[in-house]
Amino acid sequence: MTKTESTAGGLRWILFATVIAGILGYVIQLLAPVLLEQEASYVTFSVLWSAVYLCVSAMSGVQQEVTRAARPSTAHAPNTVLRTFTIAAAGVIMVVGIVLGFTLASSVLPGSAWALAAALCIALAGYLLIAVLSGVMYGLSLWRAVAMLTILDAVIRAIALTVAFALQLPSVVIAFGIAFPFGLTAAVVWIAVRRHVVGKFALDVTFPALARNVTSTVGAAICMGAMISGLPLLIGLTGSSEQASAIGAVILAITLSRAPIVIPVIALQSFLISAVFRERAGIDRKTVARLLLIASGIISVLAVLAAFIGPPIIVLVSAGKFQIDSMMMAVIVLSAGLVAMMCVTGPALVAARRHTVNLIGWVLAAVLTVACLLVPLELHLKVGIALILPVVVGLAVHLFTLLGRGVSTD
Repeated sequence: MTKTESTAGGLRWILFATVIAGILGYVIQLLAPVLLEQEASYVTFSVLWSAVYLCVSAMSGVQQEVTRAARPSTAHAPNTVLRTFTIAAAGVIMVVGIVLGFTLASSVLPGSAWALAAALCIALAGYLLIAVLSGVMYGLSLWRAVAMLTILDAVIRAIALTVAFALQLPSVVIAFGIAFPFGLTAAVVWIAVRRHVVGKFALDVTFPALARNVTSTVGAAICMGAMISGLPLLIGLTGSSEQASAIGAVILAITLSRAPIVIPVIALQSFLISAVFRERAGIDRKTVARLLLIASGIISVLAVLAAFIGPPIIVLVSAGKFQIDSMMMAVIVLSAGLVAMMCVTGPALVAARRHTVNLIGWVLAAVLTVACLLVPLELHLKVGIALILPVVVGLAVHLFTLLGRGVSTD
């Protein structure tokens, strides 16, 4: 099988898995406002989901760097770099899970701090295993295994949460329903692929370099997560003085309209690193420009469509609980397209080892997003500004390096 055939086949598998997982995730988001009877319950679920996937988005940075560093090899000296890194990272995320659990409990689940912390620790540890394992599998071009991992995780979570919604289980139980599929999926897939992984790869970095690069990619991924999965959380925390119906409408519109645009591109980031950008000598400016030009045309059309069909869909799926205007819908979709573009420029920079530039672009965009949301303006106005302005700045930083000349590698 040629490299081109292998890459094309891999893309089909990853896209198939992404579509299945996306549909199941979308079903969860559609069921939540319908089955959760109270508006406050929906907001609580959204904040919990947002918090977990903000952390998941952050650890996608681990997957990206492991993808870049893992190369097929059977003639190499045994090393424990990746194992040592995984153990060290697990210790760090346990602390993060506990701190985040107690922080969120004070605002969304009073009296459930330890339970929420436990759920977050389970989620973070489970996804760390997924990030490391999938990064190695991407590096080895084990496309079917990556697809199996993606689908299995989504199926288990969809079943667990659907049951929890239908039975009107407490929010703490729902939090565990979000969390436990990560570890279960990693264990099942590891059993299936172990013989194809152990002794079949080597990393092109030492432990210090791996830790340094992961710190950079995780930092960028945290900022990305804040602007995607974490956006409902940020809006909920900064819009506490607004009516629940107004906040819920914006959160629902963002969740339903951005997910089909941004999530598939996020899912393809490691594929872009391993199969499109990694083996090229330097940055392929023509490939980057072509991808962004296609994306611009698609997003422009989708933004116009969203202005017409978005508001009635929001009313329909929320059973009349929430309403939103056409302009806000168009802005939400347009901003999703801009974020998706950064999810292409980021992997291009990582593959070329321009980790610092990638980080700077995402940090600027995330900081500006929070700053805009803190401005004391009407909810729709400040959210609209926060969705567009920051990502334009971040994308400009990435493009300056990708399409410019004479920039050295980190």
